[in-house]
Amino acid sequence: MKILFLDAINPQNELESRYPSLGLGYLSSYLKLKLGPQNIETKIIDQNLAIEIKSFQPDLVGIRAVSQNYQRAIVAAQLAKKQGLPVVMGGIHITSLPQTLTKNMDVAVLGEGEETFMKLMRLFRRTGQLKSAALSQIAGLAFWQGNRIITTPPAPLIKNLDALPFPDREILTMRPHTYLFTSRGCPFRCRFCASSRFWQTLRFFSAEYVAAEIEELVAKYQVRFISFYDDLFIADLGRVEKLLSLLQQKKLIGRVKFSCSARAELITGQAAKLLAQMGVKSVGMGLESGADEILKFLKGPSASVAKNQKAIDILHRQGILGNASFVIGSPWETQKQIRQTLEFIKHSGVDFADTYLLTPFPGTPIWDYAKKRKLVSNHMDWRLLDVNFETHPQKAIILSETLARQELWRLHRLFRQERLKIALKKIWHQPYLMDMPRFIFQKLRRCLN
Repeated sequence: MKILFLDAINPQNELESRYPSLGLGYLSSYLKLKLGPQNIETKIIDQNLAIEIKSFQPDLVGIRAVSQNYQRAIVAAQLAKKQGLPVVMGGIHITSLPQTLTKNMDVAVLGEGEETFMKLMRLFRRTGQLKSAALSQIAGLAFWQGNRIITTPPAPLIKNLDALPFPDREILTMRPHTYLFTSRGCPFRCRFCASSRFWQTLRFFSAEYVAAEIEELVAKYQVRFISFYDDLFIADLGRVEKLLSLLQQKKLIGRVKFSCSARAELITGQAAKLLAQMGVKSVGMGLESGADEILKFLKGPSASVAKNQKAIDILHRQGILGNASFVIGSPWETQKQIRQTLEFIKHSGVDFADTYLLTPFPGTPIWDYAKKRKLVSNHMDWRLLDVNFETHPQKAIILSETLARQELWRLHRLFRQERLKIALKKIWHQPYLMDMPRFIFQKLRRCLN
């Protein structure tokens, strides 16, 4: 059985095309583990679907898409269906809004996909079809029954993540800078984040599993820089300490560098010291705002501007770069509060600062708020969620009830200018950029766009 996976990304977005799709890589490796590698052939692509269908001759097409790229998934499903191929949809968008399944999509895998997709492919391999009567016996699916979309009960989460094989990197494009996941989920519930809702709860791969995966990346793929793509890498400091010890035993310290993401109030002196010893060169944080009222609205009562500043200072004392993202355009945010955020960026010492317009992604409280105001719907043009506010301000969804679109755009330009100043001063010190000249060019281009 041959399965063609499409990661429906926007190839013009450097961040989306920077890394291969590990989510689809996990599906591929798990299928081969459970059904036998001799019975399954898989391929992962992110464009040129028509050409790949013709050359690969798959039995089925699986498509993964986030909300801002769902329009691309709709077109891809239509193309595959015209070739007479069954189409399986998956990912965070369809999990949040299964009612957006189109008639060209036979079935959707909702939530964590490995076990559910394996059962679905076992059925397809046995029967050669995806009929609703059989689909109703598999948990974690949405599918068409006549003109109705049926959803089955949620599938149980995988309790032991170590039971998953490493992603199938043999069919992925590997570069010296890559990424991996050491956990799934996040204990926090930021209003704008769909990831924590998708994974439901926080679960970890063991330190032993992560160390073995790092060892393979270095030895087999000559990887020199790894970004831990967890929502919150330092959620369990005991595990981080154990991972450090294992990397030391394997003599991997110094052979590979790392970056990770963390929540500011969890960055302590102990955490920063462990990260520095491991070889973490930069930590990304969602600092979001320089105004406490807006910060607490977005991230909850534990967040504060003072804690954000403290986190930057702690990281710097250990020689770690503090990279940050910010959000403007909350419903009741004032111009004064937005300018407070700009002043924080200017004086906090952050080493890189990206600022985004608050966007209502499905599965979040911000989506629910926007839907009540009739700014979004289940039948919208999903490309509106992927707008470069700087160059296409008229296409953005504006949630602010205090500031006009043009005023927000002018303020956003100030953040872009400040980002350029910081980037030109500090870009050469970004550790992964020193290793990867390609990213130096692309990051400069992003700043100048």
